[in-house]
Amino acid sequence: MTCEPWVHDVRLAWRGLRRAKGFTAAAVLTLAVGMAGVTAMFALIQGVLLRPLPMTEPERLVAVWKELRSTGSHWPLTAAEFRLIREAEQVFAGVAAVGYNDPAPTEVVDGTSMEFVHTARVSGDFFEVLGVRPFLGRALSRGDDSAGSEHVLVLTHGFWQRRYGGAMDVIGRRVTLGDRQFTIVGVMPPDIEYPRGVEAWMTVESRVALTSNPTFQHATREELHVIARLQLGVTVAQASSALAAVATQFEATAPPGAVDAGTVVAVRPIADVVVGDVRVAMTVLFGAVGLVLLIASANVANLLLVRGEIRRPEFAVRVALGATRRRLARQIVSESLILSLFASAIGLGAAWFSLRALIALTPGGLPRVDAVRIDGVVVLFVMVLAFVTTMLAALMPALAVGHSSLVSRVQGSGRGVARGTRRGRGALVAAQVALAVTVVAAAGLVTRSLLRLQITGAELGADRLLLVSLSLPQDRYAERGRHLQFLENVVARLEATTVISAATPINAVPFSGVGWNAPTVTAEGQDATQVATNGSLNLEAIQPGYFNTFGVALVRGRPFSDRDRDDAPAVAIVSADVAARLWPGQDPLGKRLKMGDLDSKDTWRTVVGVAARTRYRDLRAPQATLYVPAAQLIVTAESLVVRSTAPLSRVAEVIREEVRATDPAVRVPRIALFDELLREPLARPRFYTVLLSVFGVSALLLSAIGLYAVIAASVRQRYAEIGVRLALGATPADVSWMIVREGMRLAGLGAAAGLALAFVVTPLLQGLLYEVHPLDPAALVTATLLLLGAAVVASYLPARTAGRMNPLAALRDP
Repeated sequence: MTCEPWVHDVRLAWRGLRRAKGFTAAAVLTLAVGMAGVTAMFALIQGVLLRPLPMTEPERLVAVWKELRSTGSHWPLTAAEFRLIREAEQVFAGVAAVGYNDPAPTEVVDGTSMEFVHTARVSGDFFEVLGVRPFLGRALSRGDDSAGSEHVLVLTHGFWQRRYGGAMDVIGRRVTLGDRQFTIVGVMPPDIEYPRGVEAWMTVESRVALTSNPTFQHATREELHVIARLQLGVTVAQASSALAAVATQFEATAPPGAVDAGTVVAVRPIADVVVGDVRVAMTVLFGAVGLVLLIASANVANLLLVRGEIRRPEFAVRVALGATRRRLARQIVSESLILSLFASAIGLGAAWFSLRALIALTPGGLPRVDAVRIDGVVVLFVMVLAFVTTMLAALMPALAVGHSSLVSRVQGSGRGVARGTRRGRGALVAAQVALAVTVVAAAGLVTRSLLRLQITGAELGADRLLLVSLSLPQDRYAERGRHLQFLENVVARLEATTVISAATPINAVPFSGVGWNAPTVTAEGQDATQVATNGSLNLEAIQPGYFNTFGVALVRGRPFSDRDRDDAPAVAIVSADVAARLWPGQDPLGKRLKMGDLDSKDTWRTVVGVAARTRYRDLRAPQATLYVPAAQLIVTAESLVVRSTAPLSRVAEVIREEVRATDPAVRVPRIALFDELLREPLARPRFYTVLLSVFGVSALLLSAIGLYAVIAASVRQRYAEIGVRLALGATPADVSWMIVREGMRLAGLGAAAGLALAFVVTPLLQGLLYEVHPLDPAALVTATLLLLGAAVVASYLPARTAGRMNPLAALRDP
């Protein structure tokens, strides 16, 4: 069989589409809208999830850390454990260290400008284990990671572009971190950002040199994660088993208190770690925009059906002249192929612009954004997608032509054809409404979730709290007592002003999810079995004004006071959920607990208060928390939280003055409202909400347009019937209500099917929701009412036309 008949059909289809410019434009633009969204999302997914990591044999790379058995949250490895893992040469071909809880904001001074750069500490062989060669300059080496070596930095490609504009002379540039000079020695290739969010890497020893605080120095060397390259043929499961044996060996030989109770060693493929928790969200978004494309495809199918009805006389003549039903169906397919080519071209162009806007909207910390682009794979995807979509759209019209009656075409009545075609169009409209209800419901769920998060932030008083970052000279405040005295002095001066009602030092930036943990605690009188069920706790070493500043209510007991010093009896405050967990049905005041298991050497602490649960550690979930006086544990705070209702500019000026009056050598590099701190935990929910809302609105409009087209076509085909009804005494209102009722019937069937589909689909959104059930009635009912409201509007317009029809004219021109 030659291709000549197909060439002839394509030429004929092209001439027909050129004559039907309105139909062609509507079909192409409808498909292009759907394909643009799907293509942009596919490009994002390919860059983030599907494109191989730019490392040598990334499938052999794994990340290693400890996890708390009770919660699964991360816990650092010690330097001794890191060395044991490095010795497992039968499992790993290379092992490197990465700082726990890194990257961390670090003050960097470059000439006269100062900014916070997210830096990560790594061992000198980090890039060697990754198998990455620098884009510019050199990578870190083992020689850089030794005491006394020159302090050097390696930049990410993205930070190099943003901060230095891609300048080639950045190598050798000297910048100041703390009171140390660092030299920029290299720039990594694009898409190398591990750990996530890093902008520059330094060695572990260089980070140690940035502080003279012995506690910080110890934590810098001892709190690590590991990245390792598997030996050839070794699987992740085999590596996990081998490290379990190593952990058992370490527990058997380590001194008392050196092993963290309640932890296990975790081994994860590096790809899973890099992608993190975005895989589910990306899949959900891609599914949502895919449903929008299906709605667009159903719209095009309806357009093709309407066009087929209009062309019934033409098809009748062609059949009378000998054309086969197969030949007619092939012509419809040829038209669809041409539509797919135009739609793919326009969709690809729109996707290019959409993708730029999408990348601009992506929140900070979204992995691998630099790898997102439209390449050959994306172009091939959009072409295949356009072909499949238009073929699906052409399927029903082609079948309708294949099963039509020649006699009905010749006679021109077409009643049988029209009735069957109307049922097909009605089914397509109902399917559009069903899909639209699902997408709109998903958008409603994430919108309600975002609103709940924003309300939670407002309830925390984020508009009245400020974070004040301090830059303390390390040599002056290395001694614990002097550090504590400075904090007490500056808090006293701030609280004496008229614009500040309360202030307190803190150790970790709120809402960052980063802080200290106690892997387990032991309540007095518990046995080993009970201790094993206690779980880990968020640990806060706080000053006496903490609860007053943050506005955290004390349910029972008293707050800490200046009397709770190092030489006073050890005390603690627990959150209400901890009290309920450790002493159910009992009065927790006066009870004693300690950090660690039964063998722990930690001091027994008497509970003097019970605090309400808070979300300052993690906005999405209140943390079970153990509070201890900083004076009785550790003094490391280099930030303050201040409560004030005065304008930020006025408060900032007062803060800087009072800090300078306390010690002129201490600088204040940053003062930020808590509203600004909330941007990061709210960034991804906002991003997901914006995208799903756009998809929801698109689905709503496309389904309404589809319903309008079907009802309008139905009215045109029923001119004679409507004329007879009007001639026999039906009022315009009766006719209009009949048309609206038909549209509402289709919309109602679709909405019912959509609700059933939503019950299946929306539980997949669980990971994106906050305090909102996946089957939230408000979201589902709102989505249904929106679609029904759109259906009323879409049906009313052709219904009004039908009601104003002249019956005589309708009867003369059926």
